[in-house]
Amino acid sequence: MPAPAVVIDLDIIAANTKRVVERVGPFGTSVFGVVKGACGSPAVARAMLRAGLAGLADSRLDNVQRLRNAGITSPVMMLRIPSVTEAPEVVRLCDVSLNSEASVLDALARAAEDEGKVHDVVLMLEMGDRREGVSPEELMPLAATAMREPSLRLAGIGANFMCASGVLPTIGKLERLARLADEVEQRFGVALDYVSGGNSSNLALMEMEGVELPSRINNLRIGSAILRGENSITGGTLAGYDDAAFTLEAELVEIKTKHSLPDGETGPDAFGNRLVFEDRGARLRGIVNLGRADIRPEGLRPRHRGVEVVTASSDHLIVDITEAKTFAVGDGMRFEMDYGALLQSMLSPYIDKKLAGREAIAPRPTALRLIAPAALHDRQETRDFLAEAVELGLELRRDGAPEPADLPLWIVPDRDGIHALLATADDEAVEDGLLWVDSEPGDIGAARDPETTALFGLRRASREQARIIEQRGILALTMEDVDLIGIRESARKAIERVTATTDGFALVLHGSVARGMGEDPQEAGLSYRECSALMERISASRELRAIVLSGLGEDPVPLHLRAAFGYLISALGKRILGSAE
Repeated sequence: MPAPAVVIDLDIIAANTKRVVERVGPFGTSVFGVVKGACGSPAVARAMLRAGLAGLADSRLDNVQRLRNAGITSPVMMLRIPSVTEAPEVVRLCDVSLNSEASVLDALARAAEDEGKVHDVVLMLEMGDRREGVSPEELMPLAATAMREPSLRLAGIGANFMCASGVLPTIGKLERLARLADEVEQRFGVALDYVSGGNSSNLALMEMEGVELPSRINNLRIGSAILRGENSITGGTLAGYDDAAFTLEAELVEIKTKHSLPDGETGPDAFGNRLVFEDRGARLRGIVNLGRADIRPEGLRPRHRGVEVVTASSDHLIVDITEAKTFAVGDGMRFEMDYGALLQSMLSPYIDKKLAGREAIAPRPTALRLIAPAALHDRQETRDFLAEAVELGLELRRDGAPEPADLPLWIVPDRDGIHALLATADDEAVEDGLLWVDSEPGDIGAARDPETTALFGLRRASREQARIIEQRGILALTMEDVDLIGIRESARKAIERVTATTDGFALVLHGSVARGMGEDPQEAGLSYRECSALMERISASRELRAIVLSGLGEDPVPLHLRAAFGYLISALGKRILGSAE
């Protein structure tokens, strides 16, 4: 097993989100899905959006930037009350923010005016949890401040529960919030879009007391119920929800029989804790390859019967497996995580993030749709290529808008407009990576999501292109890299980047990158074998969702076109001895 990983089941997230929306939607309550527990993962956000959310919510600007970089344009609510210095970024990235200070409203107003925008604000009430919020007496003066600013819109009021102090929501407190909303509307002659009654604890209140929320409560900010299916009040699972959206996987690196008590005088551990152990005699213990640097061990619950978490150091998690089935070194272990452990694991750079359940989001293509000039459709090289695609089991479609089961293949003369072309086919609920196989980066600044983009086979880049690549953190594998680490490792790195947190990827293949597709075969960087090996790895990934073939000009030379199609048929699964199936 490789590094520890969090496996994220997007189908479960989508199903939990749908259940929330179906539960409160009929009463006119909108839901903002809180993605901070997943560190603003675009894949998680898209899974939520598929279920009909009004928008997304997060507490960190870096996470919101990540969503925007990924092309997500849905409304985003900033959950953490902004600082004065953050105001420009809040206005730039977020559609609405929660607020409790007049000075921050002033800063937001100035920033919105500079941007030529009107920024929505929700004023927070303190209702017992002792976190953010004003008293009822302070609400009207703060609302007046917001109303005076033409670049702000008083969009709502809200309250928070069960965060700082664990104070539970009650119907009485929510009714008080509703009355205050009525007073604001009457005083200022406005209609509030949001009377935001809180978070997942409201769902727990509804389930446990068998009640509905007051009719004026028309917005909730839901994270834990979606991500973990959790009843925030009891710590159990809400009825009808699934708690298995996130699973932590790691590997056993030692199994030994050891006494349950330490041998010798003890002091505090590396984290200042003085631990107390029960004398249970000799026990069979395992060590798992993660620790407090990665997770909060107190928040882990093994998904294996008979396994207990004992303790952890920075890098080692110690488990008791005496009562469990037989384990061996190298076996994997799976853990459920509470909210704190989930958040820490998602933040850890030492824990991989892997997606599951993607077939329902982006089904594997069953048809090849060729989108190209009519003259290219009639070329013999094209007919031969399409015949081979049929042999691989693909249906053929021609031109028109791609459908969900299609693998679109665009043939364009050059690099111009490729990013815009791919954007027109994008579904915001689908997270696609981009593998750009080219001797040059092209208009790399237009790449939709730098986290899921890889450049392969580069031989040239301008200073500005190099700056953008470095600044945006785009993976760029040059010919020097290919020569140094080999085609297989280079291909692995590139495909891992574009598939690790996506629903698939688009391939852009430019005629200048490999032998046979250009006028000067001696200049092309990748050999026939290297480019074919890359295409074979692409096929093996089973994640190819779109292709753009470019750089062959308006009227491709027959040999160049045949070579390009030869590479692409390998990406579709063609092998020397039959298909990849």
